[in-house]
Amino acid sequence: MKQREVIEKAKFADAHIERNGLNPGPAAVPWLTVASLAVVMAYADGFWMMSLRGAVGAIERTQEPFVSWLRESTLVLPVFVVAVLGALALALHLFGPEPRKWSTVLTALLVAAAGTGVGIALITVSSAYDYRLQSDQLQLIGSMSHTCPQDGCVALQEQASLGLQMRAVVYGSGMLLVTNLVLVGWVVAIRGGRLDVSSIRRRTARLGKDHRRIFLAATLFGSAAIHAAVIPEHLSEWAAAGMFFAILAAAQLALGLLSLGRRHRALFPAVAGASIVPLVLWLCSRTVGLPFGPAAGTLEPAGLADIAAGVLELGALLAAGALLRDKDQLPRRPLVSAHIRSLTVVAAIAVGVLGLAGTAPAWFGNPDSSGHESVTVPHQ
Repeated sequence: MKQREVIEKAKFADAHIERNGLNPGPAAVPWLTVASLAVVMAYADGFWMMSLRGAVGAIERTQEPFVSWLRESTLVLPVFVVAVLGALALALHLFGPEPRKWSTVLTALLVAAAGTGVGIALITVSSAYDYRLQSDQLQLIGSMSHTCPQDGCVALQEQASLGLQMRAVVYGSGMLLVTNLVLVGWVVAIRGGRLDVSSIRRRTARLGKDHRRIFLAATLFGSAAIHAAVIPEHLSEWAAAGMFFAILAAAQLALGLLSLGRRHRALFPAVAGASIVPLVLWLCSRTVGLPFGPAAGTLEPAGLADIAAGVLELGALLAAGALLRDKDQLPRRPLVSAHIRSLTVVAAIAVGVLGLAGTAPAWFGNPDSSGHESVTVPHQ
């Protein structure tokens, strides 16, 4: 009863402030601006990455370039959303919410730089993967050839391939920078020379949901999706492992849904258990090997999917710990801006998407994969 009275007083105070125009509401993320900038840079940078791959990449990865461009650009779109959010958060901190001509120019430069950084990282990873495939192919050819004594020809060819990939990254970085500068300027021009770093959210009587709980749900949903994607593979290898991942995915999905509902303090210890158990098993399998199962004592190398799941489970553990420390049941005033809060949620979504894609190597242009195993090894 006392808690209800406090909430009613808070609602009355917010309504009074809004009626008298004393405070129009807190700053919010301009999602239209974020989405438009992230989309144009993600697909334009993806085009250049596909072009470089077609010019100097491994022949195995140059099949169906349009499908690869559409698929991989969509895959990394959440990463570009994170980059744009980070740039706008920095601009909001440096220049304030009111757009001016000079601050708009600097904000546009920050956004273009953030997108270019993501694009350079992507083409660097893609080029490194191409070089590995080309090196493996050269080693195979050298092993069947008797015209190159002491593998001298293979070493020279590998060196030439490495130099070609490095030049591709350098030239590609310049093309990405110019492209992103033009695209961000084009978006700003379409919006009438304005680049909003924040928008005003009207106050309502309804109390906002704690972003820590939204972040917790995002981490749980992401890890549940990754675990669910590897169930068929583990069932074919060891039925007990497949059942474990099925139960773990169902538990994390249920906990994610519950975390968005009413707060129950018993929920957070359950989240901690659903995160610690797979983390401990993963660390054991990658350091000393599991003491049971058909591959007992065998060390497994880390892959993209299991690393992403581990990061998400660690995030869920930290979020659950932070929520468990709260003594009161009322939402607290956020300590950081809406941009930073949204940044953490979108980052969790991006990690989940990348990890889920990591369970299907065919998404990365690997023609020898069926799409049902991790990039390097089965998850966990």
